[in-house]
Amino acid sequence: CNLGQAASMVETRRTQVERSATTRKVLIGAAVDSLVEHGWAATTTVEVCRRTGLTRGAVVHHFPSLPSLLASALEAVYDDLIRTVVREPATLVDAIDVTWACIGDRRFKAVIESWLAAANDRALAREIGPVVANFAKLVSPDGALRALTLNADARLLYLTAREAMLGLALGRALSAGRALPHEEAVLDELRARAADVDGAPR
Repeated sequence: CNLGQAASMVETRRTQVERSATTRKVLIGAAVDSLVEHGWAATTTVEVCRRTGLTRGAVVHHFPSLPSLLASALEAVYDDLIRTVVREPATLVDAIDVTWACIGDRRFKAVIESWLAAANDRALAREIGPVVANFAKLVSPDGALRALTLNADARLLYLTAREAMLGLALGRALSAGRALPHEEAVLDELRARAADVDGAPR
């Protein structure tokens, strides 16, 4: 009987942990979607509750503050991009494609929103700063791209390409997530220039 009760308690605990993890995932998903669709200012606890059908108490139980929920939402985006998009590129052309796969992802709008919000709010910057810094590392020539950008020309080309792609991502964010008519022309030009650098002696 005691063994049966113990097994039942373990099963109950495991089920509670699973339910809690599922609730956290739902809340994080709603926060990401709200950030992408409506921006930082409109992503409130009330909006997350509306999207999930959960109470404010349920949100606070899992996340002590809205910034902590938003930091977790950004972490989820970062982890998913790392898992599904980011890989070590072999050439500068490949580096541009890998970087655009990250920056051009619709969820990157959440990152742009967080950069702007953190720049204007010191308390928020402390809360989400470490997460936002991870995104900067994703597209840094000093990270995984270091071997490709030791050459000064390669480094300059990559930094130029990255800034152009961030500009495209910002343009998308301002256009309700729609691709810009000139995106492919810009990306083709960046790839062509990268191909020239890739072909040059190092």
